[in-house]
Amino acid sequence: MTYNKLGFALSGLRTVSFATIDTAYKKNGTVNLVSNLGFGIDTDKHVISCNVKFTFEKKADQPFLILEVKALFEIEKNDFINKVKQEDGTYLVAKGLAVHFAVLSIGAARGVLHAKTEGTVYNEYLLPTIDVQQMVEEDIVFSF
Repeated sequence: MTYNKLGFALSGLRTVSFATIDTAYKKNGTVNLVSNLGFGIDTDKHVISCNVKFTFEKKADQPFLILEVKALFEIEKNDFINKVKQEDGTYLVAKGLAVHFAVLSIGAARGVLHAKTEGTVYNEYLLPTIDVQQMVEEDIVFSF
């Protein structure tokens, strides 16, 4: 695996869930976009995962389009041991790196959304630009 200068590589991308709910879809009306962001860690494989989930709704709690994508970022072994693993046994993903992972994951989700909806009425729904700095407010710390 080739790593970039930051010591990680995008090693996997998975569509965790995708659904269109025709009975909840209405052509007219305001669309509400609910966004969720989460992180995970696999300490044995030196992998940080970033999950992004988007739900498009016309009425609250009645989604008509759902997409969840998981991106896997393999951290170079020495960087994982020396930078991610902390002396107190916790694992740290600095806010700046977490934001970067989230931006890459959201970008990938845009592509998945387009590919899955191409040629359907749902293709007009795009993921807008998202201020990821507001979604990731601090460093991500994993403790076991």
